[in-house]
Amino acid sequence: MDSRVHLLPDNIANQIAAGEVIQRPASVVKELVENAIDAGATDIQIIIKDAGKTLIQIIDNGSGMGAIDARMAFERHATSKIREAADLFSIVTMGFRGEALPSIAAVAHVSLQTRMEDAEQGTKLEIEGSKVISQEPIACPVGSNFQIRHLFFNVPARRKFLKADTTEFAHILTELQNIAAVRHRVAFTLVHNDKIQLQLSAAPQKQRLLDLFGSRLSKHLLPLHIETPLVTIEGFVTETRYTRKRGACQYFFVNDRFMRHPYFHRMVLNAYGEMIPKGEKPEYFLFLSCDPGSIDVNISPTKTEVKFEAENDIGTILFSAIREVLMKGAAMPTLDFDEDRMEIPIADTSRRDAPEPPTSGNFFEVGSRLNDSDELMLTPKIGDTFPAVGGETAMPDIADWDSFYEDFQKSREQMPRQVPLSDSEDPVQTMPSSLTGEMPEVRSGYDVPPLIYGDYGIALRPEGIAVVSLSRARERVLFEQYMTSFRSGHVVSSRLLFPALLELSSEDTALLREYRQDLTGIGFDISDMGQNAIGINAVPEGLPAGGEEEILHELLRECEQTGRSGGEVLSNRLVRTITTSRLRSLPRQMTPAQAQQLLEQLFALPEYRVTPSGRQILFFLTPRELAKHLP
Repeated sequence: MDSRVHLLPDNIANQIAAGEVIQRPASVVKELVENAIDAGATDIQIIIKDAGKTLIQIIDNGSGMGAIDARMAFERHATSKIREAADLFSIVTMGFRGEALPSIAAVAHVSLQTRMEDAEQGTKLEIEGSKVISQEPIACPVGSNFQIRHLFFNVPARRKFLKADTTEFAHILTELQNIAAVRHRVAFTLVHNDKIQLQLSAAPQKQRLLDLFGSRLSKHLLPLHIETPLVTIEGFVTETRYTRKRGACQYFFVNDRFMRHPYFHRMVLNAYGEMIPKGEKPEYFLFLSCDPGSIDVNISPTKTEVKFEAENDIGTILFSAIREVLMKGAAMPTLDFDEDRMEIPIADTSRRDAPEPPTSGNFFEVGSRLNDSDELMLTPKIGDTFPAVGGETAMPDIADWDSFYEDFQKSREQMPRQVPLSDSEDPVQTMPSSLTGEMPEVRSGYDVPPLIYGDYGIALRPEGIAVVSLSRARERVLFEQYMTSFRSGHVVSSRLLFPALLELSSEDTALLREYRQDLTGIGFDISDMGQNAIGINAVPEGLPAGGEEEILHELLRECEQTGRSGGEVLSNRLVRTITTSRLRSLPRQMTPAQAQQLLEQLFALPEYRVTPSGRQILFFLTPRELAKHLP
């Protein structure tokens, strides 16, 4: 009988291995930069074309390789970093598996030029799809120069599923940041499509972090250092008053290797505990040093998961160290007059029940007020019943719904009418004049004002009794008002009196340059000031004051996740932010007349059942459902 089990050819085996090790261009950058660091490089250049799809070139000044080692490095499981099984438990190098180079060579065209310091000439090696095309001597500098072209040329399915260039380049930046943040004595230069995107000189640890993640952190980092027999922890955490809702920088490193560790992350958050507002996130950069024999980095091909022998004890040490640093930082409270969130309460003894002043742009305020008798009639009391049909107080049968509704409307006509006030007493509030996309005033055909119970409005509709969350209804109507303006091209910018100067991370700077035109289309005016600095000269009208940086970060995250999908996605995200801000400035309570106007606008919309974020706005109680509860 013929055997059906056979060994796979090396090129196929390498392609299979590449599926785990080389997932995207960023994986190639990570592996080659780590190899350069293991070779002792102090200056590494990364040159990228088309987000790595066309070219990835890594040039270093490390130790280089001889002709034999250069050829052997592309063989499966060939490595200079371990020799026996025991070495797996004392790993101090970035790489050790011997999988990266053969995996890369299996799915790309690879060219290598390398020379050792004591060699008179170097070696040039050409490999395509695991096959060595040529090997010859060459004159070249000390170190290594890898050129990776046409990644996944022979794996079309993998190449097809690569994301947009912006997304892939963002992943490259992230991988480089993870390495450069801890290797602060190594200089890095990143060039993408002939433009320098990142240039880092060797620097002290704190300065390297500021170069990567922005000088905004400089005044808010608290140093941390603790030594124990188990672990040495040093690094920085941010003050309790400096937190972020999104985009917080949170980094762990162990023995100069980036890692992710959910348990340690949870201990950091527990250390901050009640000292930061709910929903806010601290930023931290923590460097752990421990015996290599007490950790296991051989968990996943990416080597970002690390197991600790004394995980619980180290977590406790981490918690205590951060808690102590934060308590010391909070021991000397100061008044920060630049802090946006500082509030100084002032007692108002002038009158007990002062009305709220009108807010400009509130299109829900109407120039009318209920008189006392009208208000009493609209306030349900214990024992009140619905107007009866035929002298009965029970709910009508389904067949009598229309007559019940008409009788309700006739009874309302006998109530005292609302008395409009003059403009000077209670002016009509409208949307900002620049937003011309007003919703049409479409009346539902029913003039019975809704009953109000807290945040809920109860109104009669042809479908039944509508129970509506008024705050959510207001959110949907506001959102549609703004979106109508954006879609009609009536996008108006508010020019800032003084430009907002921001320093972004390298990743966000690259995203901003890629999507700058899209951001301009929704009302931003942004100046690129070089390196990672930008100036925001104008923002879309309606954006909350001081919120430029936060919304810009949110929009850049949208760009990163969705790719170049047009301005609709950005407009939607921006309008949701403006709507949320606008809602905070509006009074929570509504009169029945205001609620009626709101519901008329709501029911005129094509989509009135859910908010922009998908929350339910209302539900209907039909006669049939009422009959179930009141048989």
